[in-house]
Amino acid sequence: MFKNIYKAKLIISAIFFVVMFFPLKTYGSFVSNLSGLILLNVDRAGEAWYVYPEDEKRYFLGRPRDAFALMRQLGLGINEIDFQKIAQAGMPVEGDAKLSRQLSGKIIIQVEKNGEAWYVYPKDLKKYYLGRPSDAFEVMRKLSLGIGREDLAKIHKPGLSESVNQYSSYEYKKIDTKSGVYSVNIVEIDLSNPRLEIVTDTGNVSDCESQCRAVSLGGYVVSNDAFAGINGTYFEAYDAGKKNYYFYPVYNSLEKVLINEDQLKYWTTGPLFVWDVNNKFYYFKDSRDFGGTKEFEKKYNTKIQAAIGNRPRLIENGKNMLIEFDIDKNQRDLKARRNAIAYKNNKIYLVVSENTTVPDLADIMQEMGAEYALNLDGGSSSAFWYNDEYMIGPGRDVPNVIVFKERK
Repeated sequence: MFKNIYKAKLIISAIFFVVMFFPLKTYGSFVSNLSGLILLNVDRAGEAWYVYPEDEKRYFLGRPRDAFALMRQLGLGINEIDFQKIAQAGMPVEGDAKLSRQLSGKIIIQVEKNGEAWYVYPKDLKKYYLGRPSDAFEVMRKLSLGIGREDLAKIHKPGLSESVNQYSSYEYKKIDTKSGVYSVNIVEIDLSNPRLEIVTDTGNVSDCESQCRAVSLGGYVVSNDAFAGINGTYFEAYDAGKKNYYFYPVYNSLEKVLINEDQLKYWTTGPLFVWDVNNKFYYFKDSRDFGGTKEFEKKYNTKIQAAIGNRPRLIENGKNMLIEFDIDKNQRDLKARRNAIAYKNNKIYLVVSENTTVPDLADIMQEMGAEYALNLDGGSSSAFWYNDEYMIGPGRDVPNVIVFKERK
């Protein structure tokens, strides 16, 4: 009855009217309920996206040529008999309900009428003409739904790799190690980017032993206007008496204070990753070597920009330094989602691997050639953001993160 074709033209020249769309509670129902809709990112000057029903991914409609490419790729040909069964907007005629539901949210092309393009709006199952710029603008003005930046990030874009610019990129790939082959999400960030800012952010602005503030990774990313981020340290997620408490030092870049600085004196605190205001990277295998914010800034004659500690260490000086007594049974044996941050050749790598133990993660880091790598919290806490998309997550709310932004 239908066939894919490419004959169409859709021009979207401007968008002024926004209808706010309430966020749904579950990821699955969220995406399904947006299938076939045209969405406007209200936090990004009304950027327009089309959620294609066949794969439930979002496609950018920002420029006329983008929209035209979308029509060529996703437009669905329909013969005239079936076309006439779909009610047209503004006409007091009922259409074929079954066929209209089947085509809900689709862009259909009249293959027997000069390839004219129409949009079947999911809310009323009627067809709207997209053939001329003015018609397309009217459809967008009336039918688009507003959505916030974080909610939009929950809808995936097509493709397994992308790049904001020459200084960063995301890739999903398989990595073959001595312990197995693993699916890995990787963001690479070049510290030589002259506009780069590194932010370690915390929900609490001072030491906290219980009921610490936790926020979604997207919440941290949006508030910092960042382009990439990952969740941070281990924390207490279940004990009500110490809810969201975390032991490890994390520098709050906005408040310029090191949370849990008192923990630096213990050898059990472990290693730290530190960056100064020039994005220079420092590694301390023992928190006692770091000493504290004042000691560091005096010794190196610079200011701290960001810092985060966690255990266990994975890679040090290019060698796998994971120690058996540093991990518990679950870390050693449980195959789960695992997160890490690594440094190599003046670049930072944010990594989330699937179906992995912590020893497996160390093998992945070594295979990637990391010079230094730290394990981060994983499992249900895993959240991974790049270029306004949750590559992983959003996961549960977390008390600290590391995010990357560019100065305007």
